[in-house]
Amino acid sequence: MTAPLGPRQVVLLVARREFVSQVKSRGFVIGIVITIVLFGGLFLLSAYISSESDSKTLGVTRQTAALQPELEQSAKAQGIDLTVRTVDDGAGRQQVDAGDLDALFTGESGGYELLGLDSVDSRLQSLVSSAVQQQTLTSALTGAGIDPAQLTAQAKVSVDTLQPVDPESGQKLALALVGVILLFFTLSGNGQVVATGVVEEKQSRVVELLLATIKPWQLMAGKIIGLGAVGLLQLVILSAISAGSASAAGLLTVPTAAVGMFVMVVVWYLLGFFLFAALYAAIGSTVSRQEELNSVVAPMIFLLLIPFVLTLNLLPNDPRNGVAEVLSFVPFFSQTVMPARYALGVAPLWQVLVSALIALAAIVVVVRLAGRVYRNSVLRTGARVSLREALTNRS
Repeated sequence: MTAPLGPRQVVLLVARREFVSQVKSRGFVIGIVITIVLFGGLFLLSAYISSESDSKTLGVTRQTAALQPELEQSAKAQGIDLTVRTVDDGAGRQQVDAGDLDALFTGESGGYELLGLDSVDSRLQSLVSSAVQQQTLTSALTGAGIDPAQLTAQAKVSVDTLQPVDPESGQKLALALVGVILLFFTLSGNGQVVATGVVEEKQSRVVELLLATIKPWQLMAGKIIGLGAVGLLQLVILSAISAGSASAAGLLTVPTAAVGMFVMVVVWYLLGFFLFAALYAAIGSTVSRQEELNSVVAPMIFLLLIPFVLTLNLLPNDPRNGVAEVLSFVPFFSQTVMPARYALGVAPLWQVLVSALIALAAIVVVVRLAGRVYRNSVLRTGARVSLREALTNRS
């Protein structure tokens, strides 16, 4: 006679079932392909937008052509790739209308005009204004017998930093952003899979057969572990493809930073997944139909979206932002913010460890509450079970 399976064996058996069924499904492969195409498209689009925003074509007439040196100097100072064309006023207006010129700089001193199609890029406006002011100031100083070059040298301000400038800061920022994007899509996608799987089993009554032989917490734990392993496999595949593509394109020359960020992403994926997956499983168990699922999981999307948006908006320009530093210790935010701060070199390892311990404590609390909701709701069909009722029910 075969001995009954222990709790650990039951959980692993359920986890294996979830992992194998997901990995063998056509949706797993399609999902990875779609994600790769999406990431590739975003990369190409961002590269195109960046190149377009940094490259400008300006037409100048014979009256304004004398300002070309000042225009090119101003463009260089602002990091703009400027192409200057000398054209007639009429031809220049036609080229602006056809989109061949971003703007036409015409007129004369005291009556300059910068002409665009329906608007003029603000950076191009700043560039031309700076060049005109510089030329006007130079002319006034020369007329007064003052050497502009000597005056400029006396007014120059040197820039220094207390800490040495990190030559790898650009790549670290790119790694941080890629890691944040991978975490967001992986956590949100696999969390939704957990909730969907719970509802499917409940709607098809499969859960009733399963719970006739195993306990609710074993089914929930096995499902989360199995689907978590699927998400981890996806994360490893996508990270390897991203790193390989970046290295082949010459965009990644700091392998140690990439490895460190990969380890950080894996660790925070696991912490974030167990935190969110438990909630997804609990919330999914309170409804009986797929049609009801989207309305109850919508708040979960915001829990993932808010730190994602904040990280993308705050950290690139201000890695030491105080709000981001505080949020990197707050559960449900830390899984996104802390890896980015670590990649940017502003979060020491002790902060990462403290944040991880806080996240682990939150996981213990959330899993216990989610387990109670799941146990009290998963066998109930019909009307949606309120969270208050699921938490207080002792059945």
